Amino acid sequence: MPTFTNGKIFTGLDRTSFASAMAIENGHVTWIGDSNDLNDANAIDLHGKTVLPGLIDVHTHPKYIADALHGVACTPPNVNSIKDMQAALRQSPAFGKGPDTWIEGWGFDETKLAEHRTPTIDDLDEISTTQPIFVYRSDCHSSIGNSKALELAGITADTPDPVGGFIGHFSDGRPNGYMKEVAATQLLIQAKSAQSYQGDVDNMANSSKHYLQNGIVAIGEMMGRMRPYDSLKLYQDAVKAGFKPKSAIYYVYDEVAGNASLRPTNDDQLRIAGIKVFMDGSISGETAYNQQPYPSGQNGVCLTDAAKLRQAVAYAQQQHLQVAIHAMGDAAIQIILDATDHLQPWLSDRPSIRIEHASILSDQMLRQIDQATMNYALVTQPIFFFAEDESYRDYLSPQQFKEAYRVKSMINSKAEFALSSDAPCTPWAEPDSPFVNIYAAVTRTAVNGDIVNPEEAITVPDAVLAYTTWPAKIGGFSGNGQLTPGYAGDFVVLDRDIFTIPANEIKDVRVAATWIDGKKVY
Repeated sequence: MPTFTNGKIFTGLDRTSFASAMAIENGHVTWIGDSNDLNDANAIDLHGKTVLPGLIDVHTHPKYIADALHGVACTPPNVNSIKDMQAALRQSPAFGKGPDTWIEGWGFDETKLAEHRTPTIDDLDEISTTQPIFVYRSDCHSSIGNSKALELAGITADTPDPVGGFIGHFSDGRPNGYMKEVAATQLLIQAKSAQSYQGDVDNMANSSKHYLQNGIVAIGEMMGRMRPYDSLKLYQDAVKAGFKPKSAIYYVYDEVAGNASLRPTNDDQLRIAGIKVFMDGSISGETAYNQQPYPSGQNGVCLTDAAKLRQAVAYAQQQHLQVAIHAMGDAAIQIILDATDHLQPWLSDRPSIRIEHASILSDQMLRQIDQATMNYALVTQPIFFFAEDESYRDYLSPQQFKEAYRVKSMINSKAEFALSSDAPCTPWAEPDSPFVNIYAAVTRTAVNGDIVNPEEAITVPDAVLAYTTWPAKIGGFSGNGQLTPGYAGDFVVLDRDIFTIPANEIKDVRVAATWIDGKKVY
């Protein structure tokens, strides 16, 4: 039974509760209190360091992260042009490995590239025409591939657009390599995954250290798939190979609609939690569905109308699953509220409906949430405006920009609230750093120095709760989120005191150690 003393332990019980000592037995906290009350000569000395409950990222994409970790970051500050991207991809360990090895990258944003355009199949073919190349756009909705990747996916000039996605073409009709939105990107992902299932398992297992070094002990997989294989099987095999974070899988609704066998499971390590619905795209990609048009004159893309959303919700009710709904634009969010605000919640242990991102929220929407019969959660990511401020300034009207990432207003609403990363779906080299996200929520400062709606800033304790106690409730990680008796002995030791350091240093916080079930795992 390990005991710990001389720490600054944030219990997660509320904003102000701290302790200095604790005991863990059989993987669970059995006692927490003052070091003076602990009589154990073998207690582990925390040397005054700050301790938090294990962090929870309830909206991330571990399969994408696993791909990205052995891929190439095509993000600022190192990649700022297509030429930079080509050079970076040539430095990939996969480069030159032969036609069965994919060269992978992630994170490009055409607005941040010197050429101010999306790279094309021709740009990637300059790197290789014999090895397939696949690069995620920063939002992970869209991507680009070279001619070999498109060949393996069976994409030609005559391939029809998948429902909800768009295959880019040059003016002469030839595919230009740009796969716009998730349905199109999946054509390349399925070709890549079908080639090496064991490679995907190995990548997942190897990604475990990445989460642990960020202090993340539990995750929500927001892109569960049935094709080319079941994501549950991927996770089961990855856990056997050493993947440690507790995981909840949300399956893309289009792949499971009508599947009566998909039901929630209760295993603490790995479980099926819900379904994922896409209402729209991203703001930086000008595909979030907005009430006011972008400068291009378009309002974005509506991927799910009210009728289809009601079908998805009815399916979730029948199967007793949670619904996580991707909605960035205000028009998309309004569809969700109008279609569901009057419905009776069907889950009692957590919100029945999660609105993911909720990037633009008006006062009227917040009032509608507060007056709703439905119990909502709002799960958002300030790291987006931190990394993509220019896109938000350029693409949104002044009023829409004022309504962007209203974190404080979300906390003050009736909805449950959590911070998350959506990693690796933002153009930043550390897309799932909890501390960059917390920094953005607390300071409202973008990487370019712009101050974004400072009235929506929150306190550090609230931001920490939004990575511990609150997401545990939203994501169904009922044994996590606190360091109080009965809860999991999962905690992180920080290299500095996040509660007292100057705000501009929060983004530089690092995890000194991560413990799961009372055992040091990082």
